[in-house]
Amino acid sequence: MNVSMSAWLQYKIDEYKFSVRDITVDFYMAQAKLNRPDCSLEQLRKFNDTCLDMAELCQLNGDDQSYLHALGKLHHRLVAEMVNNERNRLFRMQAWQLARHTLTRLCHQLALNGEWDKATVLQSDFVKHASWNNM
Repeated sequence: MNVSMSAWLQYKIDEYKFSVRDITVDFYMAQAKLNRPDCSLEQLRKFNDTCLDMAELCQLNGDDQSYLHALGKLHHRLVAEMVNNERNRLFRMQAWQLARHTLTRLCHQLALNGEWDKATVLQSDFVKHASWNNM
């Protein structure tokens, strides 16, 4: 049986939408664990991995805006955890390391899009929050 291009394309779009929905549920569950005061390093890493998986899914499907959105949400949360004095030093240092990695990916994509100003703002914000005095 020969499937039309239109039917195949619709199938692929539906498959992508369902995959995004499923990983969005995983994101909210990981975020809920991160919101707890007793959140562990493992839960921080799981949140990071889930967000990166979401971003990768979007990137592989050519959804650049959703890719940037997923990375942006991750990066902003990691920066918030870097300066969260209610977290222990090791937790904040891990957030710093993960945020550095995410910043690199964000800036790379923004540079590809020609959005230099946004990349510069993100870098400046990171440097401001990443001072060793805050950690």
